[in-house]
Amino acid sequence: MDVMCLVYGIEIPSSDWEKTPASIKELVEKMGQRIKQSEQELASEVAKNQELLEKINRTSKNSSSPPSSDPLNSEKLLSKKKSDKKRGGQLGHKGHSRNLYDVSECDSVLEHQPETCSGCGEKLIGVDSNPRRHQVVEIPPINPIIVEHRLHQLECQHCGTLTRATLPADVPIRGYGVRVVALVAVLSGLYRHSTRMVQSAMQDIFGVTMCLGTVNKLKKEASDAIAGAVSEAKTYVQNSPVVGVDETSCLLRKC
Repeated sequence: MDVMCLVYGIEIPSSDWEKTPASIKELVEKMGQRIKQSEQELASEVAKNQELLEKINRTSKNSSSPPSSDPLNSEKLLSKKKSDKKRGGQLGHKGHSRNLYDVSECDSVLEHQPETCSGCGEKLIGVDSNPRRHQVVEIPPINPIIVEHRLHQLECQHCGTLTRATLPADVPIRGYGVRVVALVAVLSGLYRHSTRMVQSAMQDIFGVTMCLGTVNKLKKEASDAIAGAVSEAKTYVQNSPVVGVDETSCLLRKC
């Protein structure tokens, strides 16, 4: 009976293994080592993934972590019983409509009067003291205001020195006015647009072209302009007896 030998977990007859050429044995050895190494790496990755899953599912309710570490979606939505009501507005529900602007805020008011009766076709006369009001809101075409400053240079007739005019103190050196700076700050700060999105919005909506570097410089300019107010607000909060914040997490849709 032929003796069996174990080669990387596989039993084969010893006679077959002895007959195997040396080059094939070397190849099998290398492949076996690579398989063993791959199995070890796979086991390590599985352990890492398991650890990450545990971290993701860890909340203040199943661990000693503070509530502030809970993800926003940690609370599951309460199951809601399906209603028997039909979709849409319900009987007795107070309707909501768009509020009309005051007449004083309208740029123009157009009067439309019927000329003939819709029933018999007779000519209509008279005045309606309470006409139905319909308003259309539109945004005017947006075109940037571009002001060119020309700094002339003149030669002194006495000494020959060339002197060029300087920009007035209220003219921005970067070439963008305060409204442009404020708009860049609002788009990137309040609305959390990326630098590239701010660049696209300024070009597509307002017709103002600027490179990505300029967007970042204008953001810093706005930040420096309000640094004093931010510092005052920070000091006020730090010195307040009650701040009104805690570590309780909440879903944004509920707050």
